[in-house]
Amino acid sequence: MPKVVCLWRGSDEIDNAIEHLDEAKVQLLYSKFPVGSGTFKRNKFIYVQYIGPKCGIVKRGQGINEITNFTTNNIRGVPGFSTTDKASLSFESLVRHMRDTFVTDSGDFSMEQIREEYRERLAAEQKMMHQGREQAAVVAATAKRARRNTAPSVRVAPKPVPPPAPAPKEEPPLSSVQVLEQTNRVMASLRQDNGSVNWAVFESHPQTLTVRAYGRQGIFEMVKNLPDDAWLFGLFRISFSDGEVHQRRIIFFQWIGSNLKAVRGDGHAGVYPAMAKALFPFHYEIYLVGRQDLNPKAIIAKSKSAFRTPEDRRSGVARDFMMDSTVFTEENYRQSLVHEQAHAEALEERPKKAHRLTMPIIPDGMEQSAAALGPTSTANSPAAQSFSIPETIDLVQANEGGLMWAIFEVQ
Repeated sequence: MPKVVCLWRGSDEIDNAIEHLDEAKVQLLYSKFPVGSGTFKRNKFIYVQYIGPKCGIVKRGQGINEITNFTTNNIRGVPGFSTTDKASLSFESLVRHMRDTFVTDSGDFSMEQIREEYRERLAAEQKMMHQGREQAAVVAATAKRARRNTAPSVRVAPKPVPPPAPAPKEEPPLSSVQVLEQTNRVMASLRQDNGSVNWAVFESHPQTLTVRAYGRQGIFEMVKNLPDDAWLFGLFRISFSDGEVHQRRIIFFQWIGSNLKAVRGDGHAGVYPAMAKALFPFHYEIYLVGRQDLNPKAIIAKSKSAFRTPEDRRSGVARDFMMDSTVFTEENYRQSLVHEQAHAEALEERPKKAHRLTMPIIPDGMEQSAAALGPTSTANSPAAQSFSIPETIDLVQANEGGLMWAIFEVQ
């Protein structure tokens, strides 16, 4: 039976915590950012759900479920996001990604000021730890945590970053493999604003892009083509309108079925990066794990943050669009789908219940070993040392002193 444990925690900078994230695991980084000064001291809390790209597919699905439940039950009300890219994480990137959390009451945001206040407060917090204030911090934090856990759960939809491109290697000439034109037409239609195809599901094959099924009825139809015993990848186009602005996004997803058995062998280690590369570009990535994720409301909730892009922020569109609670609803999505279908450009061949169309994938990084599918351990691993979870959370949430960060993972 999988369980969540805490093997790493610290009172130093967040950059040191990031070093302990493991590419072969699903982990939760919970961190405190002390900022402000004088009577305006305040603590900001952020979580990062790290989904290691080398984590085995079954272990990944179980890990995502366990960590998500753990987050909901233990750190309610804390904003955060998910990512698969460890290299993208740093103090600056976390603050910038969670900018809304750090904006002052007057609407100001200064990375330099936040960094300076963080370092000054961190030095003071560490001094308190060394002065024996830890136990007092636990007592103070326990009451605060009790109040926090009675608040409504507010979770920021994950915003993972696509995996970085591996180092280039020699590739066989494309002319040696036949590329089916129909597959290209399906992909082209899906990427068009008014293309008749708005979703496609692909087999998890590291060398050949195989379209398992595609269709026109949006996510309502797509979820019927994701069996419980399969590991699949796909794209879908989703759009919403607030009456004035109509926006569309292409979402890349990975489906992990509830009844999927362990996947082993050299050929599966590089499937995820190969599929992400083959189906790029896309605006956003989500995970669908088990039947509980196969409903329109869940998929819409997971996809919502795709509409908050840097381009939209600069144009001033995203904030009003994202803040309108009437935009991201199942009914609004259905109306947008009907509108798109009315103006759709027909695909040459009408899709049947399921199509199997293939084209070559020329992926990088196929040299990843089968060891990537399993857990990793080293001689220096602190596997024998597990910290108390309630105590750790209380210490992170302490107003003064305590911990700056903790990492939780599934065993």
